[in-house]
Amino acid sequence: MLLLGFSLWAWGCFAVLTVALGLLSYIDFKTGYLPDVIVGPLALAGLTIAVIGSPIGVSWPLALLAATINAGLFYGLRWIVSRMKGREAMGLGDVKLIAAAGLWLGPLALPYIMAVGGIATLLGAGITGLITRKPVWQGEMPLGPGLCLGIWGVFIVMAIQ
Repeated sequence: MLLLGFSLWAWGCFAVLTVALGLLSYIDFKTGYLPDVIVGPLALAGLTIAVIGSPIGVSWPLALLAATINAGLFYGLRWIVSRMKGREAMGLGDVKLIAAAGLWLGPLALPYIMAVGGIATLLGAGITGLITRKPVWQGEMPLGPGLCLGIWGVFIVMAIQ
């Protein structure tokens, strides 16, 4: 059965993704922390969906490949930026979230997630700073909400194609 061009399976997957990413965005914005208790089940759901039959066509081998590539690239980025700043620049929660995104979206989504995530984070920091007239998040902005928006948006785009 189709509803607005999508199967109930696709709508169910979209609902799970939306709830998890919404919670992660809120928690990360408020605390600067992406809890494993949400990221873990999100990753498991992504792998399960890939095994059962992803509504966006991601097979489980591609999902595992994407999670590995995404985690490796983000861990490397975290390491480089942390060395450049002389302190931790990105939490492991961001690395785990982007690995989970690979399970949901496959290996070609990472550049789009990063583009949307980076732009959204910068815009969010700028707008919040203008509204509050003070630096955001002790001079920094959590990356998680931007990454969540990127993951969510890429899923939608892939689903409508």
